[in-house]
Amino acid sequence: MTNIIRCRGLILKTTPFKESSLIASVLTDISGKVQLLAKGVRRPKSKICGAMEPFNLDEIIYYKREFKEMYNLSDAVVIDDFEQIRNVPKKVNAALVLCEFYNKTVPPEDVNAEAFSLLLNFLKTLEKSDTTDARSLAVGFLVKALSGSGVMPHLENCVCCRGPVAKNNGKIEFSISAGGIVCHRHHDDTVVFLKRPTFDALKNIYSQEWHRIDSETSGEIEGFLVDYMYVHLNHTRLNTLKYLK
Repeated sequence: MTNIIRCRGLILKTTPFKESSLIASVLTDISGKVQLLAKGVRRPKSKICGAMEPFNLDEIIYYKREFKEMYNLSDAVVIDDFEQIRNVPKKVNAALVLCEFYNKTVPPEDVNAEAFSLLLNFLKTLEKSDTTDARSLAVGFLVKALSGSGVMPHLENCVCCRGPVAKNNGKIEFSISAGGIVCHRHHDDTVVFLKRPTFDALKNIYSQEWHRIDSETSGEIEGFLVDYMYVHLNHTRLNTLKYLK
């Protein structure tokens, strides 16, 4: 049985398929992440070629059949192409970080309205922001995205014993493997030492709307996120982080 699905979707990634088609990974508002085959979209006269650009917000129509890993795209119309992001390379790099994160971590067709909303909010915020804020925005929203993926870092007390955590020369011990801050008794080989401003920034990301994070703090958060995602998100590595500046 075939169902016709109409929804909004954010283009996470596209891959060429044969001579004239694309396979698009799309995060939708009602169906989760889906793989869509856009036949003939790479032809010069295709009416939907512009809709398949990464991080576009589109209105999408596709045919859904049972027991399929990929569905045929019927139509796509651009709602927002985020032109103010697309014209600035640093903003493009930041946008692609979150797109890669959701492409690699959201299970197929697992309806996740929170992920769609967060990514859309990130793109709208990034579009209006100064170019100098692109990196810290990407890092801040990436930390927020961990919560929706079920691996939010534990920052209130020792993740192992729930006891108080003391500062060590002004720094706080964070265990990558345990997934949160730890006291001295539960120090392990994966502990990294977070500076107090970095720890405070992490807590603020979860408790408040985003605010500017300085470059040093952004770099420290980004550094521990690489190992944290690898351990807690099935060995996930984000290639786009290498180009975030």
